[in-house]
Amino acid sequence: MDGPCMLEQPGDSWNQSTEVKICRKTSAGAPRPPPGPGTRAFGRHGGKPACSPLIARGPPGGMLKPSSETSGGGTIMKGTHKNLTSLRIFEAAARTLNFSRTAEEHHLTQGAISKHIAGLEKRLGTVLFKRTPTGLRLTHAGALYLEKISAALRLLDEADATVAHPGSRVALNIAVSPSFAPFLLIGRLAEFFNRHPDIRVNIRPRLIYGRPAGERFDAEIQLHTGHISGKTAQYLCGREMTLVAAPSLLERRPVRGIDDLQHLPLLKRAQRGYGWDEWRAEIAPHWAGPSQHAAEYEGFSLLLPATLHGLGLAIVPICLVLEHLRAGRLVRPLGEVVAGRHAYYLLQPRPDTSGPCTQAFCDWIREESQRVEDAVQDYLAS
Repeated sequence: MDGPCMLEQPGDSWNQSTEVKICRKTSAGAPRPPPGPGTRAFGRHGGKPACSPLIARGPPGGMLKPSSETSGGGTIMKGTHKNLTSLRIFEAAARTLNFSRTAEEHHLTQGAISKHIAGLEKRLGTVLFKRTPTGLRLTHAGALYLEKISAALRLLDEADATVAHPGSRVALNIAVSPSFAPFLLIGRLAEFFNRHPDIRVNIRPRLIYGRPAGERFDAEIQLHTGHISGKTAQYLCGREMTLVAAPSLLERRPVRGIDDLQHLPLLKRAQRGYGWDEWRAEIAPHWAGPSQHAAEYEGFSLLLPATLHGLGLAIVPICLVLEHLRAGRLVRPLGEVVAGRHAYYLLQPRPDTSGPCTQAFCDWIREESQRVEDAVQDYLAS
């Protein structure tokens, strides 16, 4: 077989989407159909090539020229499927600051992730990540790029969802502390849905630590001190903590002072925040606190029912038990209030790339939390 040849329509230009036919000469002696009118043959031996039916669109000469547009004196490639993949990989890498976790999230090798990032940096002509001994950091350009492309990717995802499921509501994924969700959120969500019937909220109970790699949330409500790398934290409620017990427990064993606690069951919470050590540092620094054999409960979803059933005394945030205190199901035997280091915070990625639906939810939860704060202050002042 001889080498390939092409037939070119004369007078065509790139803007006219030249049609290029990929051809091969036939073997010796085989009939060769003549080229169409006005065509000229290209090949090593000339002659009349027989054209295969394979047709490609491209510029004269058969090279596919990528579409581009010029802005500010430079040439910027228009998006392709490969570029979109690189953008999603960059977003994940910028969010996690870890190529290994990004590779796991996208089911690729770490080398493939590095190649995508290097290609993106080459295309943009700037460095997006700074490699340091302690890990990855975004450069100024990288942080700016993340802010822009995160919003764009969110719009693409929403567009996909709208077209794929016409008439469906926008879905938000919110990670919520397992104690905040049942006691302060679920009972108030109906009000949010009344205001925003077009928004669906998926509540995911999550602690801020020990989560699966690659999880993405539009916003979070977490029990924390408020200082979290890569996120903005806005205080919601929960600074005030106090000692509580069921009246039935205190009827049998009254508590008039710290010394009386030694003869009562004291319940501990296994997670961070609202601990006995923090409480006694303010109220009774010289008191030893609960013994190491004191009963321990994993979270408030277990600790509060145990306290309500008279199994012992516990340190809790007032916002979680306000209704129980008002109804007399729980009492504060010492009447004290301690400002804790932990509280409930609204967390959002930094830089903020949230869309209008996420902002609507965040505005609403801030408003509801302010009502909770006001109610706590009114109770303490009464």
